[in-house]
Amino acid sequence: MSTIGLSFREGSAADLASTFALAERAAHELAARPASILPESEPSDAEIAADWKRERGLIDFMAAQPDGRYFVCDEDGEGAVGYARVIRFEGMEQVTELTVRPDRQDRGIGRALLERCWPGDPTPELGRIAIVGGTPSDLTLYTDFGVMPITGHWQLRQRTEAYLEARSNEPDAFDAASVHVLEVGHAVSEWKRLEPQAIGHARPLLHDYFGRDRACLARLDERSGEATALCWISPDGAIGPAIGAWPKDLLPVVLAALDRVAKAREPEFLSVYCTSISWWLLRRLRGLGFRVDTPRWVLCSVPLPGLDRYAPTRPARLL
Repeated sequence: MSTIGLSFREGSAADLASTFALAERAAHELAARPASILPESEPSDAEIAADWKRERGLIDFMAAQPDGRYFVCDEDGEGAVGYARVIRFEGMEQVTELTVRPDRQDRGIGRALLERCWPGDPTPELGRIAIVGGTPSDLTLYTDFGVMPITGHWQLRQRTEAYLEARSNEPDAFDAASVHVLEVGHAVSEWKRLEPQAIGHARPLLHDYFGRDRACLARLDERSGEATALCWISPDGAIGPAIGAWPKDLLPVVLAALDRVAKAREPEFLSVYCTSISWWLLRRLRGLGFRVDTPRWVLCSVPLPGLDRYAPTRPARLL
């Protein structure tokens, strides 16, 4: 593994757009495998610019979090060929991005970036988590830094037209009717109550951000008024994260979000993320014709207690 001509530095706000473009192009190789239903052509500059515009708010938010780390690998004459970012929530550090240009892989760049972003070992007070795709060697790289696979992290996709037809033929096609849009302050407080019980750590600032950026669909207990399930949904149709008091409670809010996106935005495909232990949600989505398009793993340094009642969000690198 040669590191000749490589240098590593802390990234800055000026690097955010270019490293985002690097990640978009590198991710295309995984998406372009024969089993995928994603487009085969490499994303154009215009498509990347549109994606950047859509995701910039969340990326700016992550970059601004205290105690985070952001490192870039440059090669002489080539500019950035890899980068990594870690953000810290209460008691947990998550690698949200680790990208190396495909033609520069197998040179130790990814390891060198992780060594800078995750120095030392995880501790009981500060754990580590990552969402990882790729080959067994990719997983092995992360396990050297104190995390282990705990569950699968799948993107499921279905054509919108086929989804709507399948929903119309269900005997309980309107089981999402009890789901309503929750007022922002109420939504954020309910997220802060429910989420730590499922993922083992709190992310209050993230949900404050989502409260400014997304609408929250919720199902409430008629007696207590507390939420039994919640699902954020963005203006451009990103579904999740979602949380339920119990695993089966995910179903109505996720289906309501899918219905809303399908009818209001009419995209060609619907997309939702799911952990592979979320049996209730997976069974229902498979019955509606969704299929696994991009498999990944959730790796963590500690057990996470309730990912069977949690649905991740887009971008996939954020739990």
